[in-house]
Formats: sequence, structure tokens, C-alpha cells
Amino acid sequence: MSIFDDVNNWEKNEGAKIISSILDVSDPVILDYGCGAGNYSFAAAHAFGQKCKVYAADINKQCLDHINEKAANDKVCCITTITGREDYRHDFDDDTFDLVIYADMFHGEEKTYGGLHRFVMTEEAHRTLKRGGILAVLPFHLSNFRDKNKKKCKYTYKKLIEEISSCGFRYIEKDLQGIHFEKVYSPYYQQKGGVSFDSLERGKFLLFEK
Repeated sequence: MSIFDDVNNWEKNEGAKIISSILDVSDPVILDYGCGAGNYSFAAAHAFGQKCKVYAADINKQCLDHINEKAANDKVCCITTITGREDYRHDFDDDTFDLVIYADMFHGEEKTYGGLHRFVMTEEAHRTLKRGGILAVLPFHLSNFRDKNKKKCKYTYKKLIEEISSCGFRYIEKDLQGIHFEKVYSPYYQQKGGVSFDSLERGKFLLFEK
């Protein structure tokens, strides 16, 4: 069995359980922003038996093509791919989503915004979430983060929670572990070999209610 089989199994089982435990809505509208290969989009689709609307947004056309092809092959019809914007804004109306997912989207080395794009993304999540909607953040590489003065400083979950909470969110404590899927699709790691599903980096989902 290949690592891609492992990923597919995760989306249908563990990933679906994670998403369904985050959100208690029968037919939610979900945004997976910076979706990459769409692992969390597919997990959301399986979580709700496709009785949901998932928008998978990414600036990388190859990622969106991959999602569209996989969705067609797997007969997943609730995912709509959207081209992301370079300014990290959302092309959606206020109060649209029940859930916004930012998996590995908060970085410190973003050149355009000097590592400050997470502030824009937090603001957009608050604008586009419905009242009572959930923002799910899966952060990695916290040591690369920068503060609002663009100064690099080592972040912790606690510091990030305080920062996001100050933007009008209420933190929800739940012990949910997400996966960093980057190595699965990286040409570098594919050529290098030796990437197993169990070796993929895990991290804590930080959940916030609007």
C-alpha cells in the first residue's frame, strides 16, 4: 500500500472524525483556504457524507487541478475549487461559512507581507464566518513567526491563541491532532524517498468560535 492510499484512508476515517468533531452542523458551508492537495477538503466531504459545501482555495493551479481530478474519480461532488488571492483576502460575503480551515497557512517567512499575512487571514475569517462559526488553525514552524512589527520571535500555542482571541474569537479547548501533508507531495522528498505516513508531522488544531 502506498502513502497515497494511507492519505486517502486518513481522509475517509481519522480526518473525517476530526472535522465532524470540530463542527456540529448538519449541512455546513466550509472554506479550506490554502488547501494544497485538498486533504482537509476531502476529510470535510467525508465527515458530512457530502451533505455540505466545501470551497477549496489555493493560489497553486496544480493543486486545484489535482483536487478536481480526484473529486471526479472518487465521485465527490460537494467540493468547489477557488483560485486564492495574493493578498490573502476572501472573495466571499460576510457571514458565509460555518467553518474556516487554515492548515499550515500561518508562516513567518512570507515575503509579500513580511510574515504578517496571518493577521489579514484572521480578519477575513472573522468577516466571512457566521456568528458561532469555527476557525480551525493548524500551525507549524512557530519559531519562524513574526510579530506585528515584523520582528521574528518564537511563538507558542499560548501566544498564538492570545493573538487570535484578541481579534474577536473565543478559544475552544479540544485535543485534536492534524497532519502536515507537505512531504507527501514534495518532489524533493519523493525523490529522496523514505517518507512514510507515520513519519508525517503532527500538530494541534487550535479552534476558535466567532
